[in-house]
Amino acid sequence: MRLIKVLLGEVIVIIASVLIFRSIWLLMDEYFGGSYLPVFLVVGLILTGLGLIFLNNAVKCEIAKKSTL
Repeated sequence: MRLIKVLLGEVIVIIASVLIFRSIWLLMDEYFGGSYLPVFLVVGLILTGLGLIFLNNAVKCEIAKKSTL
């Protein structure tokens, strides 16, 4: 179960980073001319935050379990 949480967090961060960098690239290309680019950027930022929270929580759990052994 712990591995699934870590993998889920990593997948979320990867997908979110693709959305963020793609959005930034297109925003710079079109200078805010795209219709859904700001939405993708916001979604990517939210997913990045969630992914990092999942990863941080999973790492804290692993550290706590190793320190009690």
